[in-house]
Amino acid sequence: MTTSPASYQAGSLAYTRRGLLVLSCWLLWGDFAFYFFEAIFLRFIPIYLKELEASNTLIGIMTGSFAGLVNVLFLPGISKMSDNFRSRLGRRIPFLLVVTPIVVGTLILVGFAPEIGGWLHDRFALQIPSGISRGSFILGLLSVLIITFHFFNMVLVNGYNWLIRDVVPLQVMARLLAWFRIVGTISSVLFLWYVFPHLLTHRGIICLTIGVFYLVVFLLMCFKVREGTYPAPETASRKGIFRLYADYFRECLQVPLYRNFLLTFLLVIVATNCATSFTTLFMKESLGISMDGMGRIFSYTAALSAIVYFPLGWLCDRISPVKVAVGALAGLSLCPLAGYFWVQTRGDYIAYSLLFILPTSAWLLSSMAVAMLLFPSEKFGQFSGAMNVFGCGGQIGGNLLIGFIIDHFHNDYRMALLWIAIFAGAATIPMILVIRGWLAHGGPANYVPPQPLIR
Repeated sequence: MTTSPASYQAGSLAYTRRGLLVLSCWLLWGDFAFYFFEAIFLRFIPIYLKELEASNTLIGIMTGSFAGLVNVLFLPGISKMSDNFRSRLGRRIPFLLVVTPIVVGTLILVGFAPEIGGWLHDRFALQIPSGISRGSFILGLLSVLIITFHFFNMVLVNGYNWLIRDVVPLQVMARLLAWFRIVGTISSVLFLWYVFPHLLTHRGIICLTIGVFYLVVFLLMCFKVREGTYPAPETASRKGIFRLYADYFRECLQVPLYRNFLLTFLLVIVATNCATSFTTLFMKESLGISMDGMGRIFSYTAALSAIVYFPLGWLCDRISPVKVAVGALAGLSLCPLAGYFWVQTRGDYIAYSLLFILPTSAWLLSSMAVAMLLFPSEKFGQFSGAMNVFGCGGQIGGNLLIGFIIDHFHNDYRMALLWIAIFAGAATIPMILVIRGWLAHGGPANYVPPQPLIR
């Protein structure tokens, strides 16, 4: 097949193969730093809170419920604002430039929270109610910092995903997403192998170093990636806040195809994200695996995912990500169900983790590709944001419920595996309806994103 000098198109942007390679390198470099940065909150914060004697319910709230709450409350407005924003730098990059330094600063403060909290408690001891102990004050400060991080990181994570959709051609999207996952996984492996085992003893300097590294890399990526031109934004509305939110949810849920995919995403988020903190504690508290051992296990599974991502990307392009997603959901349900009855030792958990990472990787890649495929480009921020709004809405209740369940069963962290199996199995049903809706709107050859009716 012959190609023209500019053979790849993303909206008003046209790329040669060399230009696409340069774009990919900058995005991948940002992705590398992003995953290194995110790994701290994903893997370390539950252990950090446990070391400060937080309850399982509080761990669930801090690691998921508040993240969900800020998404539900603020992401609808921010996503529409970004879709309609126009500037010399584009509609996504300005948001990233503002929030990245704030997110990094919050992470650094999280790393030094016990020292800062202890100093503040001692310095203002007379002004602090006597019922608030030094430990409780430190835990409260850390909780405030975690909530602040969740808010600004919500803007950063979503803005970065929206940027990818705006600047990457759809014809190579699944394969580039696979490379993003591969690079992100390599970043995670390096973090888990070399950094994670030392977080409890050197958390301050690690958070500072990773924060500065992330700030430099991500801002450099923002200045090197160029957005194209966009159609004129929607006319500004003077509707009240409640009417704006009502219109947002009506548009997102009006089309059955989008509604079923959002429900699928919500159920998978509840299944996996709500259980992540407690599967980590299952390893540490129930199986007695050390920090070093956990870092090794996380590294093994991350390395395996890096190997399978590219063939999964090829498979998504070959048979469509919609079909791959259904198979992934079946695996997400069956693997933890087997693990609930089978895993008893460190070796068992290693085998389970290596098996479970296959459907996990397939879902992470295929769900991103499905979103890029299904949602209309002019409202991609809104609909992509809706995935997080609904997913994080599920996290609010899900994290509270799983924390309560595990407290009720006297720290039986094995219940997290059964939790994953139940909710991932439930997600298979609406995903099958997504396939039917996708075929009804043109399928693999002639799909046209249906537009919601705006009233």
